[in-house]
Amino acid sequence: MQKGENAISVGVAGVMVLVFIAAQQRWQISGLEKLAASAEERILSPTGLHGETPDLSGYEKLKTFALASYQASLYRQTPAPLTFALGRFVVYDRANRPAFMMNTLEGSRETWTAVYDFAGRNGRSASGRRAKPRFTLDLTGNGTLEALIGSYSGGDRCCTIVTVLELGKETVRVLGRIRGLDGLPFEGLELRKVDQDPAWEILAHSRYRTLCGGHEDSADVISVYDYVNGEWSNQTPRHTDFLRSVLRDHVQKWGRAKDQSVQLLQTIAAEFAVLGERDQGQRFFAMNLAAVLPQLHKDGVDLNGCLEDNASLLARLPSVVQ
Repeated sequence: MQKGENAISVGVAGVMVLVFIAAQQRWQISGLEKLAASAEERILSPTGLHGETPDLSGYEKLKTFALASYQASLYRQTPAPLTFALGRFVVYDRANRPAFMMNTLEGSRETWTAVYDFAGRNGRSASGRRAKPRFTLDLTGNGTLEALIGSYSGGDRCCTIVTVLELGKETVRVLGRIRGLDGLPFEGLELRKVDQDPAWEILAHSRYRTLCGGHEDSADVISVYDYVNGEWSNQTPRHTDFLRSVLRDHVQKWGRAKDQSVQLLQTIAAEFAVLGERDQGQRFFAMNLAAVLPQLHKDGVDLNGCLEDNASLLARLPSVVQ
């Protein structure tokens, strides 16, 4: 009993140290990576059966994904402490050698890391869906398959990071990372063909909250990530025509009374600002605020505070028009 009690005490103490360090790091993923690096050596166990991904010492295997000629597994530290645990996402080649590995943060009861399902809905596989998940797609148009890995960033306000992986014949490499996405993996992500080149564009939706309402009322601002010079990067300034078409659609939508909302109003104002028309955005917001006054009154929003905070948001949004 003495040994058992000592082991439990040590385990609890270890968990509290993890929590304390993570809190001091403000839940930043960089801090968690440093914490993981200082932990015991991660050793790939040779106990994996033929055709299966290996076990990882000190971790439980949660999910396995087929990625072209590669296989990937998601692991979580065991036993999982409190509400979160460190994790690993590892991509293996045909010889079960690690071709790529990234640190993750997982819930102790559920996984937070996901692989984008191109056959699913908004990248998420629907439960009970008969269609087989499709985890790879030629996003660049060059004949090589890619995968999108969504992971929780550990930020104190949100967010998720999407990592774009190129699954080459011999190597796996990172083509880019999209940070600051709202919500769970892929909730703030959209794939579209915006222009005429072979590559898909990845739209990242960022939410900006003001005193005009809650999270559901936040302005939705789009950034366009494109494949340029061998990597995915923010190329929003190159897609102003697309942004103007989105703005026109939203203004047209605002013309239908049933579609008017605080969220749409703030989004339109923000889209004007991003396109270099900050004064126009502020005028549109002020002139149309009356349409959502019942909702603002219902939510107890201070109108002056709402106007001032929205103007502050428009002033700090960077314009993509030079």
